[in-house]
Amino acid sequence: MPLWYEDAKLGIFINWGPYSVPAWAPPTGETTRVIAEQGWEYLFAHDPRAEWYGNGMLIPGSPTYHHHRAAWGRMGRYDTFTRIFRQGLRDWDPAGLLGVIAGSGARYLVVSAKHHDGFAMWPSRKRNPRKRGWQVSRDVLGELAEGARAYGMRFGVYYSSGLDWTFGGTPIRSLADVVAAIPRTKSYAAYADAQWRDLISRYSPSILWSDIGSPAGQDLLSLFSDFYESVPEGVINDRFGQLDLEEPGSFGRWTARVVKRLFSSRGARLPTRTLAALPVKHADFHTVDSDGLPPDSSGPWECVRPLGCSLGHSTEEADDHVPTVSALVRLLCDVTARGGNLLLGVGPLADGSLSPLQASRLLGLGEWLKFNGEAIFGSRPWGEVESTTGDGIEVRYTCRGMTTYALLLGTPAGRSIVLPSLRLLPYAGLRILGSIGYSTWFQEGKDIHIRLTEPLRESPAHVISITPKPRA
Repeated sequence: MPLWYEDAKLGIFINWGPYSVPAWAPPTGETTRVIAEQGWEYLFAHDPRAEWYGNGMLIPGSPTYHHHRAAWGRMGRYDTFTRIFRQGLRDWDPAGLLGVIAGSGARYLVVSAKHHDGFAMWPSRKRNPRKRGWQVSRDVLGELAEGARAYGMRFGVYYSSGLDWTFGGTPIRSLADVVAAIPRTKSYAAYADAQWRDLISRYSPSILWSDIGSPAGQDLLSLFSDFYESVPEGVINDRFGQLDLEEPGSFGRWTARVVKRLFSSRGARLPTRTLAALPVKHADFHTVDSDGLPPDSSGPWECVRPLGCSLGHSTEEADDHVPTVSALVRLLCDVTARGGNLLLGVGPLADGSLSPLQASRLLGLGEWLKFNGEAIFGSRPWGEVESTTGDGIEVRYTCRGMTTYALLLGTPAGRSIVLPSLRLLPYAGLRILGSIGYSTWFQEGKDIHIRLTEPLRESPAHVISITPKPRA
């Protein structure tokens, strides 16, 4: 596993395309909670993901169906959005979008090259055989890749391998419909493979981020081999799984695995996580959605979390639908302490700009990282993941080199902090990142008592640096 990926800790995931024109979805809630509380059928009928607009508009009676008829008329087609989107790209300036993303402190950027609507966000050499003009003429991915690298970020591409609605499969109303919608023809497997190879040859992405599995018949090991030849430090996610529907009993075995996972204590996590049960021939890192808990498997992993209920931009989302800066900081601390990376999904408007709401969250996160990033970037989990201070503030731990970091997920009320079950060496040095005050410490039994010369200012999280590492 390339060290850059494990060191990066924070990435941004851009979801932008024709669905950004209607930019609408009911803010039903986080998909994981909707599934757990209401079920799959309710999720698709009340889908909070604006990037799924093309599916929701086809489900009679759904909120998206009614909104579409009211806003675009009974004869309004998704094709209208692609034309509007392509026209709007003429005036697009990527500098503003890239500046905000860089300001978040992110170390890598993943851009949606093709979502489930099948629309290509680059001038692909392999054109869609079923939809004429179903791609951009401007090299959107190329400009974003160049800009990201200029800011020192790695660049990756998302590609919906398993779903492409131009090849059929809509409307999707249930989990079974998702599986049935995966194209199974040899022509689609060849099409997806050719587009993946075009992306690799054009942009040399550091990350191949697939979704909803891959079509049966695609030679994935050949694709991966050629990718590593082209990008030796590249990494591949765990959503390239294939389900051979022609093999007797394969669907039943897969369904049994899904049901077992859904009814486990960690089961009701996310729509796409369920499809991670598809047999995967190879993956460099595992993916989970939203909750920040590590996957069942060992090894590098990534938590994918939209800034809101939707990855794509939704005009229905207000301030209370988007995590606060404090919540984002705490999620990043928690994921990092557990050995993962955090991939935050943002949805630009149709013109390619970020809403002030999303921009403020990213820049707020970046401001915190300016003073505390050494506890995040390049860090690894310590022996203990979490504890609680004497006054009830949650603590996460990371380490780097000879230093351990205690990340307090809140601000102590007074000038005393008690870290339980730590044994510092007598000559250990202790400092609080970003603080101009001084602190002293002493050992009392198994606990460390820290005295501050002045109370800490309010912050989403405070980082205590301890060198050399204490004994847990």
